[in-house]
Amino acid sequence: MTHDVQRPFGTLYICGTPIGNLKDVTHRLIEVLNAADVIACEDTRRTRKLLSHFRISRPVISVHQHVERERTGGVIDLLSEGKSVAFVSDAGMPVVSDPGAYLVRTVREQGYKIELIPGPSSVSGALALSGFSGDRFVFGGFLPRKPKERRDFFVRWVWPGVAAVFFESPYRVKKSLEDLAKVFPMCEVSLCHEMTKMHESVIWGKVGEVVAGLKGDKLQGEWVIVAYRPPEQDIRDPHEKTNRETRCLRPSP
Repeated sequence: MTHDVQRPFGTLYICGTPIGNLKDVTHRLIEVLNAADVIACEDTRRTRKLLSHFRISRPVISVHQHVERERTGGVIDLLSEGKSVAFVSDAGMPVVSDPGAYLVRTVREQGYKIELIPGPSSVSGALALSGFSGDRFVFGGFLPRKPKERRDFFVRWVWPGVAAVFFESPYRVKKSLEDLAKVFPMCEVSLCHEMTKMHESVIWGKVGEVVAGLKGDKLQGEWVIVAYRPPEQDIRDPHEKTNRETRCLRPSP
């Protein structure tokens, strides 16, 4: 175990930003963005829209996933000069299926101060909207693109009594649900879309019913899938070896 040994220089602020509705911004976030010497972000175009909405005028630099490693050094230089840097992703919390892990780890290893400015999260938001038990849950990020890998992925991640949260693009939502239905036909799902926005919607039900209901629909935007297998639907030892043909089983009455 290591403990932070902080240098008396600049501070890196990890900032959560609204996932859709700009009214969800916190007072603390506005204060930090206004006071920061530099704002590091995933996409300068999207971040400038956020800053413009709140009339914040600060220098902005891009630290997206393709340049994170090479530009982390520049952030370290700013901190060494005693400057504060606010780091934001396009929406939600940085690092959670977004860039930032390398930056945060490096800044911590170099001994600079890091502060969290919490904000909205599509992961916890989707879990709350689902109505499934949140006592235990896992977050699997974006689902694999290939069908077989996706089915194997569901076997590893979707456990009885544990809600599993995934991200998916509109182009593969239906295919991913079809694969989930092949592996666990009795699984329940909650699909969250446009969370916090005017057209926020949640589609809930058994995975096969949801697949049938989406037939013919043209889906847009990113979706958050919450999958849940009630404990009573499975009587197998959860540690036994499984494969993609695993099926949910109800105990005999």
